Amino acid sequence: MKKFLGLLLIISISFGLFPQQNISSNIFQSSEMYNITVSGAVRSPGVYYMPPTSRVSQVIKRANAIPDSLLILEKQAKQKRRLSQNKLDEPSQRNIKLIRQADTTRIDLLRFKKLGANEQNPYLKDGDIVWVPKIDKTVSIWGQINEEGNYEMVPGDRVSDIVNLALGITDRAYTEQAYITRFVDSKNKTQKIVFNLEDALSNPHSQLDPKLKKDDRIFIRELPQYHEEYSVLIRGEVKFPGRYSIEENQTSLLEILKQSGGPTEDADLSNAYLQRRRNEDTIDPEFERLKKVPVEEMTELEYEYFKTKSREMRGKFSINFEQLWNLQDESYNILLKQDDYIYIPDKTVTVNVSGQVKNPGLITYIPKKNYMYYINQAGGFSWNARKSKIRIIRANTGEWLKPDDDTVVEIGDMVFIPEKPDIDYWELFKDGMLVISQIATVALVITNIIQN
Repeated sequence: MKKFLGLLLIISISFGLFPQQNISSNIFQSSEMYNITVSGAVRSPGVYYMPPTSRVSQVIKRANAIPDSLLILEKQAKQKRRLSQNKLDEPSQRNIKLIRQADTTRIDLLRFKKLGANEQNPYLKDGDIVWVPKIDKTVSIWGQINEEGNYEMVPGDRVSDIVNLALGITDRAYTEQAYITRFVDSKNKTQKIVFNLEDALSNPHSQLDPKLKKDDRIFIRELPQYHEEYSVLIRGEVKFPGRYSIEENQTSLLEILKQSGGPTEDADLSNAYLQRRRNEDTIDPEFERLKKVPVEEMTELEYEYFKTKSREMRGKFSINFEQLWNLQDESYNILLKQDDYIYIPDKTVTVNVSGQVKNPGLITYIPKKNYMYYINQAGGFSWNARKSKIRIIRANTGEWLKPDDDTVVEIGDMVFIPEKPDIDYWELFKDGMLVISQIATVALVITNIIQN
């Protein structure tokens, strides 16, 4: 009967039906319950009655339990704490004190939770006092660590302790050299302490394992070029187009052509190209500078350079794919880099006539014909064609040519006929009158000087 009554009272307390402090300790003693005091940074400090098999973490959890009516407020508070990331406002997990008669033991619950250190979460005894302070000191760890962030510090902490609490380093960690940034005064002046991380982790709590101070920041860098995944893309008329893995500056263009199954019967190797797309390899400082300069402020030579570069395909290599594939010419066998792009077009049998013609579009290619043939095939010039500015744009190079009667149009080329600019005759008349009046004024001044 006594055991049943004790069990009933335990259930009642668990559901908040009776306040613990109003229940006689004699009853619980008969049910083999321990009297545990929890104080400090917990939600409800006080005396708790716990079963003999209880641990420190369990009584702290009881002291932090909240009614359902306060759950929403608790969630909001947690969100604010996460946003502020200020651990100094949080209760300690590593500096908890277990006071048992005349002995005091420091409890590190974080080591129990993260590393399974059972000795850091001991069983309770009747009359124990558990004191939970607020976090006083922190250190942080960043970089190639499994759980970056701020960690509470305890006396004697070294680098290996924090690395273990952060669940160890990643495979990408550069262990030959890591460093600690340490504040040396109250004015944010810092010093850098460099150490060998591999030695520190292999010899924990030795001279090789740096001892930490409050607000230290540990930085673990990444191994340079660790398992970099280099690849290139090949599109167009090959048997197996797609992305291919390479070893940068070691895999050649011919190797990738072979891996892709080689050009198909419809491939036009004369117009194939390789483009390097990585910015650091294709940047043109002079062109980048001219992009910021107004056209009217450029010299004639600068403007010509700017126009030429604007029309070119950036990063395009000058490669003869026919000689590379058919004759295995090593002079064109370029070593590839990350993100290189290879394009093998199909055989084009047309010429594109664009601009001011009556029927712009694609015209069937006829060998050795000049630009006027294709313009006539497109219906001839329209009324506003600017014939003096006709250009041929080469399909292979993107070059703009001013044609003459002997210029042969090639497969895939574009014949471009621009439009005459609109003329504002009133503005032209005003400008002409202004010039005439200025000339007349100068002539009158000269005449007066001669007569006098």
